[in-house]
Amino acid sequence: MNFPPIIGILLLLPTWLFARQPSIPEGWSDGYAYANGIRIHYYRASPQPDKPVLVMVHGVTDNGLCWATLALKLQDMYDIYMLDARGHGLSDPFTAGDDGETLIKDIVAFVGAMEFHNPILMGHSIGAATVMRLGADYPDLARAIIMLDPLLRRMGGQNRSARNNSKPNTDVSSKSATAKSKIEVNMFGNPEILVTQNNYSFEDLIALGRRQNPLWGEMDIAYWALSKKQYHGPYTSEAAQVMTGTMNIGNALSRIQVPAIILKADAPTEVRKINEDAAVAMQKGKLVHIDGGGHNLHHDKLERTTEVIKEFLSTL
Repeated sequence: MNFPPIIGILLLLPTWLFARQPSIPEGWSDGYAYANGIRIHYYRASPQPDKPVLVMVHGVTDNGLCWATLALKLQDMYDIYMLDARGHGLSDPFTAGDDGETLIKDIVAFVGAMEFHNPILMGHSIGAATVMRLGADYPDLARAIIMLDPLLRRMGGQNRSARNNSKPNTDVSSKSATAKSKIEVNMFGNPEILVTQNNYSFEDLIALGRRQNPLWGEMDIAYWALSKKQYHGPYTSEAAQVMTGTMNIGNALSRIQVPAIILKADAPTEVRKINEDAAVAMQKGKLVHIDGGGHNLHHDKLERTTEVIKEFLSTL
């Protein structure tokens, strides 16, 4: 048997599998709900109508499918819904009347529109800030809160990152997208820059994802690439402040009355201490650092992240 050609085919298999934009996993579905004045698009994992509902809220520039590998680990035990946030994925864009409460109210309205009763809420990054504030401001909404790598510092006011990004450059004349020779992904920027990202080839985004995220699986990279082609905002500084305003968590951790857990990225001892001090404010919560995991810890360390989440869920 001639093995070299076979080996070559196997090496090319991941590229062949994801040369085109990926479809959703087998048995999954998607749909829309009209909530808080817009259409919110969502994905549903393999239906489990008799199991507790789990609603997952992604981070900036991602989409609902960026939860896929984690959802596949949990879908036998929960009825899982993964939203595309406003301005992301296939959901409607930001509107002129949006503010720092809008993304919070989107989830409240979605839960109401879908007639969910006390779902478990899970969020990553800005999605983690969103579910944190939901747990604090809407104490009867959720059964439990799961937060993946939220920003915990400067809890008394606006964090440094939010201040730096609250007035991003949205002047289309200030920088030409065509002048950029390399592929980059931006959360904020002028509309020309952000739309340019939508026009990157899927293959180029896959290659970028592999270079930047060597710990990720191919499914994570494929859905990450898809989300960047779908990201549609914010195109104005006002819309950007909708997102940065969501990150103003204040004393939200101390006001969450339901069971809660924070999973944080790996960090030096002094940073871990800061995170642990912040988590002490939770009434019924705990914090776990994921060794070796970065901000996208559910991609970097999927097995460990799943283990910690399952252990927490088993206590509910």
